[in-house]
Order: sequence, then C-alpha cells, then structure tokens
Amino acid sequence: MNNIITKRAWPSIVALVLAGSACSDLLEVTDPDIVTPADVVGEKGAELYWAGAIGLFGGAFSSGNGGMVVYTGMLTDEFHLSGTFPTRNQVDRREMDVRNGTLLGQYRALHRARVGTKNAAERMAELLPGDARIAEMWSLNGFSELFFAENYCSGVPFSDTPNEGDITYGERQTTEQILQAATASFDAAGGAASSSEDQRHLAAVGLARARLAAGDLAGAASAAASVPDDWSYSVRSKQGGTAGQRNAIYELNHNQRRWSISDAEGSNGVAFRSQEDSRVPWKDSGRNGFDEETRLFHQLKYDSEESDVVLASGVEARLIQAEQELASGGPWLATLNTLRTGGASLPALADPSDEDARVRLLFEERARWLFGTAHRLGDLRRMIRQYAFSANDVFPTGAFFKGGEYGTDVNFPIPFEEHENEALTGLEEQTNLCLDRLP
Repeated sequence: MNNIITKRAWPSIVALVLAGSACSDLLEVTDPDIVTPADVVGEKGAELYWAGAIGLFGGAFSSGNGGMVVYTGMLTDEFHLSGTFPTRNQVDRREMDVRNGTLLGQYRALHRARVGTKNAAERMAELLPGDARIAEMWSLNGFSELFFAENYCSGVPFSDTPNEGDITYGERQTTEQILQAATASFDAAGGAASSSEDQRHLAAVGLARARLAAGDLAGAASAAASVPDDWSYSVRSKQGGTAGQRNAIYELNHNQRRWSISDAEGSNGVAFRSQEDSRVPWKDSGRNGFDEETRLFHQLKYDSEESDVVLASGVEARLIQAEQELASGGPWLATLNTLRTGGASLPALADPSDEDARVRLLFEERARWLFGTAHRLGDLRRMIRQYAFSANDVFPTGAFFKGGEYGTDVNFPIPFEEHENEALTGLEEQTNLCLDRLP
C-alpha cells in the first residue's frame, strides 16, 4: 500500500474521531462517534463525509503536529525553534533532509486532506445534491492543492484513493500543473456554491490566491473584488480535544514551549517584536523554551487551544487588490492605508518612492495582516519568482542562532517514502524526487 495516502480512507472509516477537529464558522455539526458503512447514506452519510473531511483539513492546516501554519512559519521568519527536535531544527535553518520524519507526517496529512475533501465533494454531490457544503469541500480541496504549490518543490505526485476503488498512483506534477488543479477546484466550488454568499466568497479568495501564485495579478484582483472587507472563513479548533483538534500554534508555543515568535530573523526577517503592531501581539513569557536556553516569546494572536485560524478573508482580498494596483499604477497605498486606519487603528503609511521599497512595504503589510495563517512562505517565494529578489534578500540568512549557518532551502522536499509510489518507475536511485527546488 502507498504510505503517502491512507488507503480507502473514505468511506471505510470505523472510528471518525477527527470529525470535530475543525469546521467553518458558518456551519456546525455534532461530533459523530462510530461510523459504519450503513451510516454513509443519504443526508446523514453526507454529513459524515463533510465532518470527516473538515477534520482532515484542520489537521493539515493548523492542528495536528503543527500543520502548514507552523511549518511554513518556521521555514520563514515568523517562528524560530525553542525546542530540541533535530527534524524541526532542519526546517528552521532551511536545510531539510528527504528522510525527515516530521516533514513526512506533514506531507501525509496534507495529502489526506486533499483526497478526503475531493472524495467528500464527489460523494456529497450524490447523497445531498445542491448542498452548499459541496462547494466548501471543493474549496478546501483547492486550498490543499494550493499549499503543495506554494510550499513544496516542483514535482509532488498526486495519487488518489477514489470512493469506490483502490489507489490510483500519480506521476509528479509541476508547480504550474498543481496551480491549475487548484484553480479547477476553486472553479468547481464557485459553481457549486448555489445561493451561499459565504461559499462564493471562500471560492473567490481561493481562486484569487491561486492566480496570485501563478503571477496573474489582474485575474487575482478580479476574483477578489467581490469579497466584502469584513468577511472571513475560519478553521475551528477545539479546547481540550485531541492533538488533531487543538490549535497547534498555541499548543506548541504556549503549552509545549517548542516555538518562539521571531524578530528580524536572519537579518531579512520582519521585526515582529521590536516594532509594536496590534496585528502581531506578543509578550515575553519570562522564561526559556523547552531547550532551556532560547528565550520564549508568546504570540497572542491565538490565545487558547480553541482559537480559530483564518483561512481566507476580505482583508486578504484587499491586499491582493493592492498588489495589483501597485503593479498597474493604481491607488495601492490608499488601499493599504484604508485597511490600517479602519481595521487596526494604525497610522497611515508613507510612499517610499523606490520601487523595490514599495514591494517590500506591501509584502511586510501582508506579513503582518496574515501572520500565522500559512501565507508567508508562498509570499517569500513570490518575491523571488515575480519580483526578482534573491533568496538571500528575503529568507533568513547568515549565522543560525543555534550554530552553523542557514541553508538554502526555499520550499519543502518530497519525502523519500514517496519512492513507494508505483507510478514513479525508474527513479529508484534518485534520492531527491523534486523536479527542481526553485522558488
């Protein structure tokens, strides 16, 4: 069996214990206990598919052992290590091995979310046609795909486990192909949204983000334009639940003391602590982290295990529009200042005049508004790919605070275990399965 995707994860689930790990703030469901094949029929069956897929997505995004939120923050300048795991240390210093077991867990979780949301969307269309949650499943499927494009090297294989069938092993996909898949999922979500404005907005922000990653600024701004400023979609967490249900950003920072909030990390990082900003609240814990030598600074954006994590919002939509305006000579600074004065009670920004400085200012605003939401790695890679900065201009670089030097990684590798994928014949001797490690 393929070690990357849980075989026959849907619908042959015996214990659906992850169902309450996360859900949108638009819909709620009572946590189911035991699910048998007889349960997966009609409206009840559709509800079970939806709840299970929501749980899988939450575990890959912001719960579990950290999810995309924590690990993209570690590879960039949001968080730094105050723990002792060597596998996490590799992420923080930008030098990751393909046999990194921690990253294997994250990779598997994201693939499970991708397969689970797709299967749920297809099965729900059969069991409960017209339900707006079908659109939600397609959107979360699109975000799962988008995270592979934004955060991983080119070449991630997409295998599938259909609702009625065995594993279909997949070939490696380029980043462009993965973005196309994400775009198709968001298009499907928009088509299935029916009369639900919330689901239309979720699909629109996802589509805008996918277009942004592809370099289509005009298309991204067009998709984002209809989303209201005050709209948001959050992935929920659960107080006192399992590790797959709790907010991992809070859990690993406050409870386990494994991560600390960074400040101008590696000379290029944003000054998240030294420049006071209401969008990135923090405090000195008064103690060291788990390693007993690194000062522990608590992030306060998420103040408990049940803090919800925003996946998409009207604020992000305005930031996308501001980026397109900067590129086209539009009122980008006014758009940013409207957000600052209205949404965060911050003073207006001044135009730095220099083009590179303008780009840096816009991306710093994105870093602060979208802190701790799994946007930063995709943004730093875009600064290289779309704005001609070098990796040493934007990623943490130089001396690593735990010894040695920062490495050169700008994305996550494909785990070595993917060699078990039967579609990747002829690559047995190739340790690194990435097509490339470019931004």
